[in-house]
Amino acid sequence: MPASKKQNFLHGALILSAATALVKVIGAIFKIPLQNLIGPTGYSYFDVAYSIYSTLFVISSAGLPVAISKMVSEAGARRRFVETRHIFRLALGAFVCIGAAGSFVLFFGARALAGWMGNPDAYQAIMAIAPSVLFVSVMSAFRGYHQGRGNMYPTAISQVIEASCKLGVGYLLAAWVHSSGLGLERAAAAAISGVTVGSVVGALYMVLARRRPESVPAGADPATRSRRVLLGEILRLSVPVTISASVLSLTNLIDKGLVMNRLFAAGYTLPAAKKVIGAYSFAQTLFNLPSAFILTISVSIIPALTVALTHRNDKTADATIRSALRITSLLAMPAAAGLSSLALPILTLLSMHQPETVEIAAPLLVALGLAVVFVCLVSLTNAILQAMGLVSVPIVTMFAGGCVKLIANYFLVGSPEINIAGAPVGTVLCYAVIALLNLGVIARARGGARFWGVFVRPLFAAAGMGVFAHLFYRFATDVAGMSVPLGGVVSIAAAVAIYGALVLLLRAVPREDVLLLPRGEKLAKFMKL
Repeated sequence: MPASKKQNFLHGALILSAATALVKVIGAIFKIPLQNLIGPTGYSYFDVAYSIYSTLFVISSAGLPVAISKMVSEAGARRRFVETRHIFRLALGAFVCIGAAGSFVLFFGARALAGWMGNPDAYQAIMAIAPSVLFVSVMSAFRGYHQGRGNMYPTAISQVIEASCKLGVGYLLAAWVHSSGLGLERAAAAAISGVTVGSVVGALYMVLARRRPESVPAGADPATRSRRVLLGEILRLSVPVTISASVLSLTNLIDKGLVMNRLFAAGYTLPAAKKVIGAYSFAQTLFNLPSAFILTISVSIIPALTVALTHRNDKTADATIRSALRITSLLAMPAAAGLSSLALPILTLLSMHQPETVEIAAPLLVALGLAVVFVCLVSLTNAILQAMGLVSVPIVTMFAGGCVKLIANYFLVGSPEINIAGAPVGTVLCYAVIALLNLGVIARARGGARFWGVFVRPLFAAAGMGVFAHLFYRFATDVAGMSVPLGGVVSIAAAVAIYGALVLLLRAVPREDVLLLPRGEKLAKFMKL
């Protein structure tokens, strides 16, 4: 593709992973001092506004970036470079309209939304974040375009810009407002305005990054479909993706209320139910972390797989799917084993001053750890299905998984003997159903291609690591007399080393995957592959 910094899907995923890691660090640096600055009451206003914004943003922009990425990469593979411009302009117009509508609803409906969430004083924070829906929507159009052209750098840089502005502008404004005695409501609004400023600066960067003119190379196909046909294709691809994303978001929202009510049925009082729900949310925070990095592989594989399928290169398409599944397994499985085998020391390390919460959350995290593999596979397999044009399949599979989760939680959480321990079981079953159904559809659509073998070696390596980590932690605390946090840190370091050794010993990473990495030839030679 002309004028683009193309990367293979793994190289692109590494770029996005580095940005994601930096964004996570910046987010932690922002949230911890902010909570100390404005306290739990002030932070509740921030959290209400951000939760409403996040939900509305998912509904308004979940599908269009995927549609743009797929269509741009497909048009590029056919050398229809003029058509890629038409796709981008149409999508940008749609994003501006949808984003403007979302910002309008948030700003003018702020009081009603805050009241509906049971926190009426949060309306100023909601108004402060309202404009960001428009600017993030604009960024999403540019991100989808660049991702479709195989260039992940603009997405990564814009994400870091957003997070940096949130930290710098948001915290400084909140500190100034708080020190001026203007109230917690305005301090929370000032804090969340950093998100809005970040979205404005990020959108400006994306506009400037695309100002360089793009020449059409010799031999390019001048053919292009009409704008009406292109708009219809955008809608055909984006609507199912949006619906599938909304299905699980809505399921999780319903599930929160269901779990609370079933705890009452199990004999819990309101204060006791709040306590265990808070502990479960603490465990869920760690459970959600690995999938944020796997999402980078999902974003990167769509254009790579689309190009292979457009050229009818089945060998490359199947190899790309296998590599993505194998790499996801190599990352997700040790994360799952680590969270399950070292749940107590990890939680203690993160929350030393809340031993009661840790005690409740630890067994919940052990169970949630098992779901990490499945939730990561769901993210990846949804992207694979979307690249293959099977955009409606995730709607069905995610609906099925959501139903399984709601049914399981209704019966398990409502049982006095099981209660909150049933919630992570419902999560495991939910994502296992979705992942297995998706994998079955992919295998069938690829002519019965065998993808199951890619999981075997990563599974053995992760299982060995998990057993070693648990035994080593027991030795460190029971025999060597280390404290729980210190024993956890030492065990994590030892487990990482053991996992690396097992991966090499079992040859879980084949030469073709290593070659996808930057300087892969030298690395493969060093690993003797």
